[in-house]
Amino acid sequence: MLKAVIFDMDGLMFDTEMLNMKGWKYAAKLHGYEVTDEMIHSHVGTTVANARRQMAEHFGPDFDFDAVRKDRLHFSASYIEEHGTPLKPGLRELLAHLRNARIKTAIASSTEEPIVRFDLDNACLGHDFDAIICGDRVQNGKPEPDIFLLALKELGVGADESLVLEDSYNGIRAAHRAGIRSVMVPDTLPSTPEMESLFFRKCGDLFGVIDIADELL
Repeated sequence: MLKAVIFDMDGLMFDTEMLNMKGWKYAAKLHGYEVTDEMIHSHVGTTVANARRQMAEHFGPDFDFDAVRKDRLHFSASYIEEHGTPLKPGLRELLAHLRNARIKTAIASSTEEPIVRFDLDNACLGHDFDAIICGDRVQNGKPEPDIFLLALKELGVGADESLVLEDSYNGIRAAHRAGIRSVMVPDTLPSTPEMESLFFRKCGDLFGVIDIADELL
């Protein structure tokens, strides 16, 4: 029986992965570097520490990750302050459906808590999540299962009573390692044979998750 749904945030709830990609490219160019789509995709769904390590390996020790990231965050925040956090289709409807079914909800995002709170405040969702777990609360980020295991603990539910919604490869891997069924809702990354061997279902958007949740009740 389904008792909880755990949401990733960027690229799943909010249409922010593409915004973040534009921000990384803009910020890197300001500092004289070129960041490719492949580089950004490699750390989608992981922690800041992983992104820092990957970029240092690529650009070398002189790369000022913190300065570039600061400009990237400013780029995204400026857009969101002006336009609001862009919601993914079906998010409001899915959250309302889960609330009516008395299914607990949580966010498990690799992003740090201040940014998660900022995006939520500017989304005007009107939905109270039962738990919000951010990347700065766990030692090991996705694809390790830590963040989902902590979400289960705070929700007070078992892995077999839960469902993870993810758009990233690292998120799907983390859910699988935590023993939780996952639904992939692709964003910037398409499904792959590896992902199909790991996830429970795939949906084109969050509207499709409503039917899956009903099946598991």
